Amino acid sequence: MGFFSIFGEKKSKEYSPGKIEEEMRIAREKEIQAVKEAHADLPWPVIPKFNQVSLKDDKNGSIGETVSNERKDEIGPIIFEDDISIDELMRLSNQELLFVLAAFDEFNEADPIPDYERNRRKVYNEVIRRIRDSKVLYVIYDRTTGYPFIDHGNGLLYFEKEIAESAAKLYEKQYRQVVVKEIQVEIPSDANDNKKGYFDFLYSIGFNDLMIDNGAYRVKFKRNEIVADPGDWNGKTDVTPINPKLCFSMLDMLEERRWPVKYAKRDEILAEKERRMLGNLYNGKYIVPMQYEGPVEAAENGRMRLGKDTKFSFFMIKTQDGKLFLPIFTDGFEFGKMKLGPDWNAAVFTFTDVARFISDKDGIAINPAGHKIFMPKEQVLVIEGANRAYTVTKAQQSRKKETAVDRAVNGAMAQIDGR
Repeated sequence: MGFFSIFGEKKSKEYSPGKIEEEMRIAREKEIQAVKEAHADLPWPVIPKFNQVSLKDDKNGSIGETVSNERKDEIGPIIFEDDISIDELMRLSNQELLFVLAAFDEFNEADPIPDYERNRRKVYNEVIRRIRDSKVLYVIYDRTTGYPFIDHGNGLLYFEKEIAESAAKLYEKQYRQVVVKEIQVEIPSDANDNKKGYFDFLYSIGFNDLMIDNGAYRVKFKRNEIVADPGDWNGKTDVTPINPKLCFSMLDMLEERRWPVKYAKRDEILAEKERRMLGNLYNGKYIVPMQYEGPVEAAENGRMRLGKDTKFSFFMIKTQDGKLFLPIFTDGFEFGKMKLGPDWNAAVFTFTDVARFISDKDGIAINPAGHKIFMPKEQVLVIEGANRAYTVTKAQQSRKKETAVDRAVNGAMAQIDGR
């Protein structure tokens, strides 16, 4: 005797799979209708202000609407769908897709949307796919550094040139010197591909937090969502240094220093950015061009152990006022810009090593073909001595207030010469 026969034919029909599915469908429709009614009085999102800096002649600080009200009414209800179709998302323009993301977030904050995380992830993944598959993107660069512009810790990428140029005009109203550059993305096809693309370059200069289409509908994302962190770029035997944290902190400091505006706490913010840069500088490892004669042994991490009879000399940069600076490079990208030729070798050294090498020189030039930070010898020695003393002091003090070490580092920060 079958199970349903015990309860009779009526029970068998009531609990059939088809009946259950129909009841679930009706319940789901009622739930979706209730969600729509809960959000009925909530307007569709508008383009947000593109950063925290006020513009005198533009209350919103955006480029203006990129999705019409009629189109919003057509595509906005996507956020209420039970299971969003990927094909439906692929038919949306870039700005329409980002608008849907904005609608998801604003409406869910006002009143929770069923399956918000799952369906929003589909929309977000489509944005990431488009970024990854782009042959060309547009990036806002800072003219004062020659590197990508940083807005409150974010690098700025755009799908369309027109939107990027409109956003750049808004930054110019904030007295930023910026320019839009067309970038070939060139993402390697697999992990074994040694070719480096633009997102690898962003890794080398420390750009981890990125934003697509700021000034219009936008979304923040992480660099490693596009391409994984490279690690050892050329294999396990590669010891070429990279200093992403230092490069980013240098750019952040230089952009802040060269921004010709006054605002509350500017001095404190700049001092903190300089302090962060100096800490990263001391902890870095650097490519230094040199020539040598005599025995040399390779040591750990690419460093060289020179014999007592080894003679060596360093490549020097002579400034217009006749001073000699030792160039040091944060990574292979920066070192390659110098094009020194086959007569010069290179080795990897710590900041402590570099401080020793300039005893009879005028200072160091950090990435002289890139960041162009020239630091006098006196300040290099102060940073080296201060950090060495700080290591001892930190071990001795459980609660540390401002010490002579801090004051020495502060003095060094005030002397850095970004040329």
